[in-house]
Amino acid sequence: MADDPILKTSFRIPRSVHAEVERAAEKAGLTVNGEVVYRLQHDPRAESGPAILAQIEARDTAIIDGLRKQIAALWGALDRANVTLEHVAAAMTQVSPDSAAATLKREVEFARELINALSAHR
Repeated sequence: MADDPILKTSFRIPRSVHAEVERAAEKAGLTVNGEVVYRLQHDPRAESGPAILAQIEARDTAIIDGLRKQIAALWGALDRANVTLEHVAAAMTQVSPDSAAATLKREVEFARELINALSAHR
């Protein structure tokens, strides 16, 4: 950059943009000219694309991790329900096929079949 010839120029910009550049220059410890040169040399569009993609990837990773934890918790609940239903079914082995409890026994067996079918998709 030291070998670049310096060209003095002037241009018109809106007052609000000039005020923004002045504030940014002061915050960065630069002159207004230094801030303008910096902004011209560092295209924010080129720098923001990778940053936005990194934010999207970080959010995607967080969402996926959260979903994995939720799925693991659901499988844990299904496993526990299946064990409980297994105990209920074992306790109901003496139920008469004609009794009201027989309907409940069939529902318990059906629920266990559903859980086992779902377990095949883990």
